[in-house]
Amino acid sequence: MSILDYYFYYYSSVFAGYPIVIKIAIFIILILLILSLMSLYRFFHIRRKQLLAEKRKIKIEDKYKEKLIDLLYFSFREVNVTDLKEGKDFPIPRKSWQNEMLTELILKIKSDKSYEMNGGVFQNSNYYNLMSYTKLFDFWVKNISSTNSNKAIKALRMVNEIGEGISGSAFSRVVHHQNRYLRKFARMTFSRFDDHDPYKFLEQGFDVHFNKFDEKRLHYTLIEISKDYTIPPLSKWINNSKKKNYKCFLIREIGFFRQEEAIPYLVELFKTEPSIPIQSQIMETLGELKYEPLINLVKEDFRFASQSLQASMLKGLKRLKSKKCLPFLKEAYHSSQFNENKIRIVELLQEFNKDGVTILTSLSTDSNSEFEANLFDFALK
Repeated sequence: MSILDYYFYYYSSVFAGYPIVIKIAIFIILILLILSLMSLYRFFHIRRKQLLAEKRKIKIEDKYKEKLIDLLYFSFREVNVTDLKEGKDFPIPRKSWQNEMLTELILKIKSDKSYEMNGGVFQNSNYYNLMSYTKLFDFWVKNISSTNSNKAIKALRMVNEIGEGISGSAFSRVVHHQNRYLRKFARMTFSRFDDHDPYKFLEQGFDVHFNKFDEKRLHYTLIEISKDYTIPPLSKWINNSKKKNYKCFLIREIGFFRQEEAIPYLVELFKTEPSIPIQSQIMETLGELKYEPLINLVKEDFRFASQSLQASMLKGLKRLKSKKCLPFLKEAYHSSQFNENKIRIVELLQEFNKDGVTILTSLSTDSNSEFEANLFDFALK
């Protein structure tokens, strides 16, 4: 008989004669006691880790901080890897926590603009040489390929903050990872750092699970790429994807990066595309690109368009900011069946000052409902 069996039968016999209520109460008390002990252990364990991390952070700052500030902001000359080896001012970290905390300290100093206000100039070449000499690049590249997903995700975040010195091959293992979040994050980072085929995944529709959060991160990635390179025509990738939200994303980015050469393609796509969300995004993007013939395009389809498409057409005209659309807006007000879009038309007319007020005054005389009367009273007061 095992010890557990012994105590089970022992306590069963002790409480055998007690009422069921008392047995349940004792059982609950035992459970709560165990949970309390586990909570106390976890509390002290977490606190111990926090104190240890604070102690290590102070140790790293005492050892490196002043030297890092001098090297990165006030050396005013390039200090190469050989100089760093000979100087021995920056011991190469050996432990994981040392690599992590040293990287965080370097990035914190890099982002602190107060040193530039005090006469310092950030030395990018010294920053790159320091990251190479201390082997921090190698440390984070190794972590990217870790079998621990959380560790790999943290490494990708650090690589994005480091901002340079990483080749696209470092992500070869994780760009096809089963973990959805890790896989998409790796593909975005790959697009930012790879020199040979950075747009590989954008051409392929990026990912079957592309979502709103991915849109924001990929938008940021394209902005970072555009600082060094010209973004290629995004229109050529639209037909490669079956995901409507990815197509809408690419169309929106065409407007953001001012790719006016894509206008003929977008106009043709609007005429042939059955998807209302894609048509809506095309309208808004054409307005962003200041495409004057958009007014005629809207005129042809506005009366028969859905409420959401009409709203996007009006957004496109708002971004176009052309007085040529004023006659159409008057017609559109009368033809629109949706009060929400009538409000948008009134708001749009208000942006044209005197010309818009003239049309609003004319429309107000024809108002035949309490809603319209209140709308024009608010717009013209």
